[in-house]
Amino acid sequence: MSAKLEQIRIVRLAEADPGDAEIAGWHRVRAAAAAEAGSDAPDRDLAATAAVLRDPRPSEPVVRWLAWDGDTAVGLAWVRLHQAEGRRHVANFRIALPDGRHGEGIAEALLDEVRAVALADGRSRLLAGVAVDSAGEGFLVDAGFTLGADFQRMRLRVADCDREGLRATVKAASEGYSLVRWQGVPPGDLIGPFAVTREAMNDMPVNTLDLGRISWDEDRVRANVRDAATRGRTLLTVAALGLDEGGAEVVAGFSEIVLEGGGSSGARQSDTVVLREHRGRGLGLWVKAAMLEWLIGAHPEIEEVVTECLVTNTHMIAINEQLGFRSVQGERYYQLGL
Repeated sequence: MSAKLEQIRIVRLAEADPGDAEIAGWHRVRAAAAAEAGSDAPDRDLAATAAVLRDPRPSEPVVRWLAWDGDTAVGLAWVRLHQAEGRRHVANFRIALPDGRHGEGIAEALLDEVRAVALADGRSRLLAGVAVDSAGEGFLVDAGFTLGADFQRMRLRVADCDREGLRATVKAASEGYSLVRWQGVPPGDLIGPFAVTREAMNDMPVNTLDLGRISWDEDRVRANVRDAATRGRTLLTVAALGLDEGGAEVVAGFSEIVLEGGGSSGARQSDTVVLREHRGRGLGLWVKAAMLEWLIGAHPEIEEVVTECLVTNTHMIAINEQLGFRSVQGERYYQLGL
């Protein structure tokens, strides 16, 4: 152990009950690490950081640690223990250090804590996302992690959005389809079809990343909305309705946006899915354009929207660019078997 590491204390945060000093320390490290990585994510203020740390999230427990050098927080880590069937073998984690504290063994000490909790909970795989070419990426590679997936982060500044172009795209409806939108839980007659379309996401390749499999049914759809609401988030969805070969109504495709709440001026573009048999008809562009038109009109407080795409998903990247998104930061996901 280095002389510098001997003076470092690793402290596990009390679940949903951190102290003021821990909240301030977490906020400082997170902001410093995000700035170093060139993150485009909207900065949380101290109150928003406190809300996150005080959220117990019983459906997906999160364990957190802070590394202290005297009274100064010099590193953080968290690990999420997924509870959904199909993902019980997976634990996601992040480690963040401010600039100037790499190479002191702090990240290694935090990873030891993460690994111990994951193993004790019966996990067999660790997953972590990290900015491309960052010190964190080098640390994961040196620790034996292998690349699982390569993503491109993109951002849309609402002020720069071509609103006339959005309207034109939405009006150019796809023949045989109609648009519907909702906030929160889908309308009763669409919950089942929507769950079927979400389930289809499990068949989409994510390079070699072992994310596990989440099965979607009506109960899972409702629970997902409830979980978001408990964290102050709002889910907005626009869907294209069509017919299957037997004439039954299906959610042929949809796009979802997450409003972070808490006064945030940022929104996150979440899933956009088109069923395989309905592809090639412009539905992806259609539902995303309709979503942005709705978002801009109903939520003038939103100043930017961020999203992620696999770098191999050139079709979706092209759609995003057509809508005004621009590439801002690459992110890679690494994995390690335990």
